[in-house]
Amino acid sequence: MAMLYEETLYSKWITLLLLPPLVLMPIGLYESLKTGEAVPIMAVSTVLTVTILIEVMAFRVRVYEDRIFLSGFLGLFLRKTVRVDEIEWFAVREGWMSCPAKIHFTLPAKACVYIKRKKGWDVSFSTNRPEEIIEVLRSLGVQRGA
Repeated sequence: MAMLYEETLYSKWITLLLLPPLVLMPIGLYESLKTGEAVPIMAVSTVLTVTILIEVMAFRVRVYEDRIFLSGFLGLFLRKTVRVDEIEWFAVREGWMSCPAKIHFTLPAKACVYIKRKKGWDVSFSTNRPEEIIEVLRSLGVQRGA
């Protein structure tokens, strides 16, 4: 399956906001190891916290010939696949918060893409390259809507 488009979005401000827990959790684990108290709890907490924070710091958009795959940075917890034949129409809107879909992958960006599905919840995501998304979706035969 050939990948037609890929984009990874992140925000330096969100990264800066999430940086303190990423630094402090391993320090807490080290202190726990030094004292020998609550090591298993602190180890599990650190691994889960760091994994979740890395997952939500960024997200990826991948468009293949038959599907659009949206995921968190690691793709462990946040993921959604939309088959191209499920798409009724799509719209590209200016501003990253202008797409009101029930499932929305968003970080600050130039625009957002709204995907109206034939059945199921609509999906939207932010993008910094709206022109490329339009070209790829049109090449797959997806209609452009409102």
